[in-house]
Amino acid sequence: MNAADARTDAGPLTYTQNPKPIGSPISFVLKGSKLSVDTGRKQYDVQLGAVEEVRMVYEPGRVSQRVFRTKIRMKNGRTFSFSSLHWTSMVQAQELGPAYRGFTSALFETIARANPKARFVAGQPLWRWAATTAIAVLCLGAMAVLTWRALQTGAQSVALMGGLLAAVGIWQLEPMVRLNKPRRFSPDAPPPELLPKI
Repeated sequence: MNAADARTDAGPLTYTQNPKPIGSPISFVLKGSKLSVDTGRKQYDVQLGAVEEVRMVYEPGRVSQRVFRTKIRMKNGRTFSFSSLHWTSMVQAQELGPAYRGFTSALFETIARANPKARFVAGQPLWRWAATTAIAVLCLGAMAVLTWRALQTGAQSVALMGGLLAAVGIWQLEPMVRLNKPRRFSPDAPPPELLPKI
């Protein structure tokens, strides 16, 4: 059985993922306006009418993988989250693209029906996104200065290393800045760039 199950005509929708290389899987079962969560150590129910905010974010993953996470905050301040990555061992992880897309779509629609005042936001909070952007610009600016100074002094190997580090930095930091820009979205139209490809 895959990490995520499909909804049957008569049954609930289940999404199961292991968020860490070490630990037990967490299961989410959507039943009407309630979400049942089983962490392996405890079970609890979430009344989706009490959801205050839904946030979709991008997180850097392993070299070949992008990780997308949905964070839920309740009116009482309690939070929980789930992601598109399922760890199967210490070194292997499986992307749950179609299952993650299907589960988030059904969950968002259910939350919107249960609490029309719930906020649906994409990206990191403004302060965190601004800090990440500032750090990215500073780091890339430092690499550019290093490369330029190395070329001026004839240190070709240092300039090459600086250029390579800048390229890797752009490759890693650019999606973190672009995809996590704060914005609102409609529950029936989540941002496609924050969902794994099918």
